[in-house]
Amino acid sequence: MTDKEIEYDVMTAVHLPVSERVLDKLADILFATDEILDMVRVPETHMDPQKLAIESLAQSVYDRVNDMMKTLSD
Repeated sequence: MTDKEIEYDVMTAVHLPVSERVLDKLADILFATDEILDMVRVPETHMDPQKLAIESLAQSVYDRVNDMMKTLSD
């Protein structure tokens, strides 16, 4: 059996509880938001108003998703 054969889409994996499927998608959002924060926090770049706004919004999303994940995993 190859890795491809055992992969499944969490959204259609109805045998998993909804909370697990939601946590999986929230983890994707958290990871993507963390990557966005890394992009705008590069020390060599000038922090213009647009980057500051992106950082603020991305940090807000990160914090809210992180709180949701904590709530769902308790």
